[in-house]
Amino acid sequence: MIQTRMAIGGPLALVAVCGIDLAGRSMARASWLATLGMALEPSSVLMVAGAATAAALWALHATGTWSADRAVAAVLLLAFSAGMVAQLRLGARLQSDGFYYFAHLRSLWFDRDDDLANDYRLLGFGDKARLFTPTPTGHAQSAWSVGPSLAWAPFFAVGDRIALTLAARGHAVATDGTSYPYRQAVCVAGLFWGLVGLFCCYRLARVYTTGGWAALAVSVVALGSFILWYLVKEPSMAHAPSMAAVAIFTWLWAATRGRRTTWQWAALGLLAGVMGAMRWQNVLFVLLPAIEWTVTAMGPWRSPSRQNLLADLRHGLLFAALAVVGLLPQMLAWKAIYGTWLAVSPISPQIRWWDSHWDEVLWSSRNGLFAMSPVLYVGALGLPLLWRRDRLATVAALTAFGAMVFLNGAVEDWWGGSAFGGRRFDGTMPLLVLGTALALERSAAWVARHSRIVVGLAGLAFVIWNLTLMEAAIGGALQLAAPNALGAIAGRQATTLHRWIGHPFSYPANLLFALRNGITPAEADMLWPNRFLADPARPYGRVDLGGNDELAVLEGWHRPERDGSTTFRWASREATLRVALDHAATLRVQIRGQAFTFAEAPPQALTLTINGVAGPPLALPGAWAMVEALVPREQWRAGLNDVRLTFARGTRPSDLGVSTDQRYLSAAIDYLHVVVEP
Repeated sequence: MIQTRMAIGGPLALVAVCGIDLAGRSMARASWLATLGMALEPSSVLMVAGAATAAALWALHATGTWSADRAVAAVLLLAFSAGMVAQLRLGARLQSDGFYYFAHLRSLWFDRDDDLANDYRLLGFGDKARLFTPTPTGHAQSAWSVGPSLAWAPFFAVGDRIALTLAARGHAVATDGTSYPYRQAVCVAGLFWGLVGLFCCYRLARVYTTGGWAALAVSVVALGSFILWYLVKEPSMAHAPSMAAVAIFTWLWAATRGRRTTWQWAALGLLAGVMGAMRWQNVLFVLLPAIEWTVTAMGPWRSPSRQNLLADLRHGLLFAALAVVGLLPQMLAWKAIYGTWLAVSPISPQIRWWDSHWDEVLWSSRNGLFAMSPVLYVGALGLPLLWRRDRLATVAALTAFGAMVFLNGAVEDWWGGSAFGGRRFDGTMPLLVLGTALALERSAAWVARHSRIVVGLAGLAFVIWNLTLMEAAIGGALQLAAPNALGAIAGRQATTLHRWIGHPFSYPANLLFALRNGITPAEADMLWPNRFLADPARPYGRVDLGGNDELAVLEGWHRPERDGSTTFRWASREATLRVALDHAATLRVQIRGQAFTFAEAPPQALTLTINGVAGPPLALPGAWAMVEALVPREQWRAGLNDVRLTFARGTRPSDLGVSTDQRYLSAAIDYLHVVVEP
């Protein structure tokens, strides 16, 4: 047993050394092992050490000499080193919103204040005028929380020491908080806190299931969801420390349920404030202990007990007071920047409570949570399985998750801007890991009882593969008498399957849209998220004929053409478009086009028909021009709208003797534009 334990000590130590060296390469652009005369390539050593670690862990598991917790901690140590390799290979750096969180840290560290104007300029944002609109205290604007910068601070301190050392040795490295040692330090911090968060996700799941299922759930979710991107590609965003704070909070909440001491209530309150300081949306997870406390506190009212009632009130007040303490760093930042202890930045995205896109934030191809990270579907469906073990926890968890869905859908840019997946759901990761663990455990039991069904489903996959391959052959993509590029054929098969069933991880939203509008799920996958007027900041929409118009073009149109920089399509006597709207509104319809003309051609007239209701004729000249019509709200509907362009005449150029073109041409159309009429 002792020898088995010692067998893992060496590989783990080597893994740790590699991790430290890789972090040094990121922050100092140099290897500290090289300075010791050790010409090692950490990524190569890591492969050997990782294999040895895996073998040792398996042996320890087989002999039962190590707990699952220790094994998971060892794997996460290995994951840190592997994550540093990934960061270096992927070029992880301070970027995007990370700069704005970083500005807090740089200002607090060097200037001892939270006036970010000079920090923005040092970081290259001097041209962003909105940041410099004076606040009531005369400071620069900030819509970004201060919590991540505090989580990064220990790593920033290491970066500061590295920068000072390099500068003292004659390297051209700035020591004002803006050079690469400081910037890369927060990337290392992002990976570190992300792994801490994943360990706490494991511990949360461990409360309700075995270590094996909890570990598997963490592995599947970490490697199969958007969170991986924010550990190795964009680790300077707030999502890793935010997830870690919520994971610690939810773990403590679950682990102390029903037996929580006064000190644990205090710790839980402090953590609630800290996770709110990371990202303010995280305060929704206070619903977990709030629901528990409410249900518990109702007992003494039904069965009077002054002692229990006072204890519940004391715990509630203590939780609230310590939550304020935990949130205090953010409150101090608000006070410094905006002059009030609680503030909403005017440059933050608006919250439209009355217009939550809760369905799209889950299923849309525009960074929908389940559409982009299907593994999280498993976690969401698995959460109700907690009911048999802890009904109150189930209600609290589902309520908190539902509240986050509604809130994220109500944010003005609900898709999260330029994001990889549903990044604003970072705080839900602990709950989804728990749901995944429960779902995996239940699924394994179900598979054991229904092995024939599982085998049949596996066989069905091969049948589908063959059917899609046949379609590729029928369509000419698969060469029957020559070698084939199998990667391209696989892409064709995937496209075919999508055409048949749509994107299954956007079910049921795309199915409902398809049924309501009489289209296929595959068409719904693009038409639903591309509805005009769905973005409150864009009360307009445009169909660019000849450009990216495949979803809108129906009958009556000829192939795309180009006239200089203008793309267009020729329309025959009658041409139809479909326009997807988020909601009905009075719209001004603008059409840019030119009539097909010839000697002694009569004037061309265009009649615009919306959902079967025709408007008055519009004169369309023979040169590029725009015609428009005001279409009242009553003629439009939410979903797909039939827009028909009917022309007074259509002529074949071949009949006129001007060319051999035998198409019926009425007009060339550049675009159709709709805009909400004020």
